[in-house]
Amino acid sequence: MKVSDSISAVPATTIRMGQSTIAHARFSPDRGDLIARAAFARLGVVALAVAMGCVFALGLWFATAVLLMKDTPSSVPVGPHLALLSNFLPGYSVSWSGSLLGAFYAFMIGCGFGAIVAAVWNVAHHIYFVIATARRSFAGDV
Repeated sequence: MKVSDSISAVPATTIRMGQSTIAHARFSPDRGDLIARAAFARLGVVALAVAMGCVFALGLWFATAVLLMKDTPSSVPVGPHLALLSNFLPGYSVSWSGSLLGAFYAFMIGCGFGAIVAAVWNVAHHIYFVIATARRSFAGDV
């Protein structure tokens, strides 16, 4: 009996399942590697930038809206401390139109801040992950 006859006598599903099981076992990472990759997952730079921008914009808009909805006498200035932001955000004032312009400025500042935080986070975790992986591979199975 030839080798090819013996292989053809085995059902085709068994051969395919056996090969895929062997291939899966050969290329699947171990559990420790999966846990390490999950612990050092990357942050989405664009996602964090947009999220931080939205939080900053809503925060400034809400702070301005709360001051505008308060019942204050006409002789008292509304939000003198928040009005100081006009030194850094040109055109901002404690008014409804100023709240929209301030929200735009805050969104841009939040986007920049979120992008920087995500980029630094990703670089720091990548460096630490490379060092930890190198240590593990150099240490061997102690």
